[in-house]
Amino acid sequence: MSASSTEQKKTPAVNPQHLYTLMDQLPELILVLGLDGTCSWCNLAFARLTGKSREELLGKAYPLPVLRELMVTDERKDLERWLEVPDSSPRLIRFEVSAGVGDDEAIDSVLITGRDMTPLYRLQHPLAPLSEDNLPPVADMKVRARLEHSLQRAQRAQEYVVFLSLQLSGQQPEQGQGRYNSSLKRMSQVLQEQIRKGDTLARLDSGAWLVVLEQIDCPEAIERVINKLAASLEQMQQADLPGLCINIGVAVSPDDGLTADELIDRSEQALHRSIMLEERVYYF
Repeated sequence: MSASSTEQKKTPAVNPQHLYTLMDQLPELILVLGLDGTCSWCNLAFARLTGKSREELLGKAYPLPVLRELMVTDERKDLERWLEVPDSSPRLIRFEVSAGVGDDEAIDSVLITGRDMTPLYRLQHPLAPLSEDNLPPVADMKVRARLEHSLQRAQRAQEYVVFLSLQLSGQQPEQGQGRYNSSLKRMSQVLQEQIRKGDTLARLDSGAWLVVLEQIDCPEAIERVINKLAASLEQMQQADLPGLCINIGVAVSPDDGLTADELIDRSEQALHRSIMLEERVYYF
């Protein structure tokens, strides 16, 4: 075998511009800082977080104040912080820092990456239910009997029964707890005012609301009712609780299940997907 055939093929060099293009397509935040804290490069996801263009950030020292904390703390290699984001609710970002080593093996830059942990936080931290809203738990015998009666009636009338799981989540305020609780109470009152006399409102074990809508005769009516309810909640939420998020999971009988347990479970699954995908409403 000739020497040329045994010679290992050289790996082609990676085009840096191609790498930059790939990093611009990532949802993760990527930022390169010089040792003096100035921005050498960032991807588009980071620029969007700050509400500025990449050109505006290049050469700027510490584009986010939290970055200074990352740079000066030797022991901490990662950090989670809530950040105010232009034209959006606050986001929980987990930052990690890595040293960039040059050809002379000396540190010449710092790579900072960030991951948006907001959806996971909202999923894991639903707001605690208010004891003063006096809503029955979904396990209450009267609630269960009412749900079974609704499903039986709808089956005879060939109508839909819609199960909605609604959850509020977000950053708990450090101050103004009384105003915060008052706002949550008003949101509970909005729900009670919006549903009709024959509908059901209860508490799930997770603390989320369960709304069961009866006498829905067509799929178009389902969407209209849900959109009206969501709009009423969001209108109040924007004025009182700008940092919170409302998510709704939807399951419909008979398409998604025939029993109350099945429909509750599937509406909660849809709720979880709504939170993780950051969609206001998610249908099972």
